[in-house]
Amino acid sequence: MVEKDTALGSVVVTAQRQETNLQKTPIAITTFDPGLLQDRGVGSIREVAGQVPNLFIPRTSISYTTQTYSLRGIGEADPIQEPVVATYIDDVYQPRQLSSMFDFNDVLRVEVLRGPQGTLYGRNSSAGAIRVISADPNNEFHTTDSLTYGTFNAVKLQASVSGPLVRDRLAVSVAFLRNRRDGITDDPTLHRDVNRIDLDSARIKLRWTPNDKWDVLTTLNGMIDRSDSRSYIPERQPGGGFSPTTSYSEVPPYQHLNQGSVSLRAIYHVDDHLDLKSISALGGFDLNPVWYDNDGEAALIQKNLIHYSDGYFTQELQANGHYKAISFTSGAFYLHERFYVQRDGYSRKNTMETDPELNPENYATLRAHNITTTDSLAFFGEANLKLTNWATLTGGLRETIEWKQFDFNNKTLDLAGNVTGQSIKGESSDHWSALTPKVSVSFQYGPSILHYLTYSRGFKSGGFDNRATNEVLAKTAFNPEYVNSYETGIKSEFFARHLRANLAAFYNDYRDLQVSYTSPAYPGNSIRGNAGKAHTLGVELETSTRLPFGLGLQFGGGYLHAVYDEYKNAGGPGVDADGNSLINSPKWNLSGGATYDLPLPTPGLVRLGGDVQWASGYYNSALARPQDSVPAQAFVNSTLSWTSADDHFVVVLSSRNLLDSQKRVSSAYTPSTGVRFFNFPDPRTFLATLKYQL
Repeated sequence: MVEKDTALGSVVVTAQRQETNLQKTPIAITTFDPGLLQDRGVGSIREVAGQVPNLFIPRTSISYTTQTYSLRGIGEADPIQEPVVATYIDDVYQPRQLSSMFDFNDVLRVEVLRGPQGTLYGRNSSAGAIRVISADPNNEFHTTDSLTYGTFNAVKLQASVSGPLVRDRLAVSVAFLRNRRDGITDDPTLHRDVNRIDLDSARIKLRWTPNDKWDVLTTLNGMIDRSDSRSYIPERQPGGGFSPTTSYSEVPPYQHLNQGSVSLRAIYHVDDHLDLKSISALGGFDLNPVWYDNDGEAALIQKNLIHYSDGYFTQELQANGHYKAISFTSGAFYLHERFYVQRDGYSRKNTMETDPELNPENYATLRAHNITTTDSLAFFGEANLKLTNWATLTGGLRETIEWKQFDFNNKTLDLAGNVTGQSIKGESSDHWSALTPKVSVSFQYGPSILHYLTYSRGFKSGGFDNRATNEVLAKTAFNPEYVNSYETGIKSEFFARHLRANLAAFYNDYRDLQVSYTSPAYPGNSIRGNAGKAHTLGVELETSTRLPFGLGLQFGGGYLHAVYDEYKNAGGPGVDADGNSLINSPKWNLSGGATYDLPLPTPGLVRLGGDVQWASGYYNSALARPQDSVPAQAFVNSTLSWTSADDHFVVVLSSRNLLDSQKRVSSAYTPSTGVRFFNFPDPRTFLATLKYQL
């Protein structure tokens, strides 16, 4: 039955591989449960943008299911590189940012962990981790079905059903999602709208509990994405005008993604204190084709025709113990991944002049063809020792060993896509290892205040440049990236749990930051390597308030100072970025939300909600030129929901980008070609949702 809460509920997280109370967990974590996701109209990882302190999620990307992430100033803006913010779906690591954006369906909880994560989780992640956890089937029958319709003929159908096949022994759940939307951008060159959404996904879970000792879960995931690749908005438009909703790209925005995975999670309860766990996963995707251009103009200037394919196997073993004075997690993790790239690139050498005849001499054409094979093995452990009733010491350690094999076979092309010759061909391999510790101490001042101090070290493996066009550079590995992270935080609750306030402050010292630069020794070549040094520091605050008369308030804010201490030749020989801001690092990001349970004489609960996100300006390039800037801007969303007295029916009216902000959210500029193009946010959207749940 619907009840008006008079206090904040306890939040359970599994960030430490065991169920713990958020307020008793000495890690900076932001969580979203189904209620908060509904109140804020959040339906995907991308829509979390702006709602977590110092987490940067671009509001647009090259394709609908591709997403890059930056946390506390550190991220990987190139989606084909290995991420520093790890993404987990039901404890399974996603090795690429390609196809890492998920629409939520039957989601139990979303957790965002800030800071290095390595002593508890499968893959070492030096910036943090995002965990999406869907509901497991059990003895209770559940079904949730919803239909959403909105602006631009947006249609989203979600259906899930869960329940027992054999009571106390076998349970199953099935979830399906269908997401469609017309284009939001006009393309006069192609005579159609672009930036369309066309996605289907499904998940099946089968849970077997033969006795009190075993809990075995098999999960199958599948996704088909036929959404458009993103069509950019060019600065140069016919007639000298400018429209943020018009692209002139001549390249059809094809994007065909097929993705699937199967995982097996087996838990053995040794006794009341010790669990053994195995998580096995096999998966991958085939993204063929994905077509786009890097200019948005009607002429052939910078065109890319790409085929990406990825296959991976992961195996994780854990022993998790919980005793009176000590609790621990220990385990081993193995990843095998094969990442395939074929990228046909066509680039006009001088775009300042027109080329109606498409003279081949005016173009650089290349087919990049390479395979990166990764094997990663790690052993990790973390223990919490209760020193007194109010003090706990935590120690963790991880040993990581990685091997990489890089095979490349690049070709030259003509403008029709025919192979005309050999560019570079060869292979190379290397390996790296790292020992990364964590030490933390926490103090519980009474039942409502936790204070912690943490030192941890993060590691991102070295690798090879899969964009290299020079044989020597292709064979030369770049070094691992390291971070020393220092953090302190306070978690608190007041007024009989009507106010929750969590504060964290951090300092990160990065060495051998992996970026792209140039070298006088290899003119005309962009090099993937180690820039030198960077540091970030900041403060994060999150508060929640629940007042007795049906008003709920949430506020989150982050301050971030993120600087390249040393970044030589960032924009060409002698053009350094020393002292410039790290890319995609707004100094301030603030978010606030409110819900109010309207005191209406109607059955059920009527709730009005709204939230706003604001971020200061930032740069998309380390050169920090005015052409690379993104202005400060705010996004406002709202919801109005009715939940029936028996909780079975829910009606939600919602809006996104209510103020219709049309400031650019990304900017790219190439001085040698004169090309500048933008991405703009999705325009104002209204949605109506009817949901049935049992």
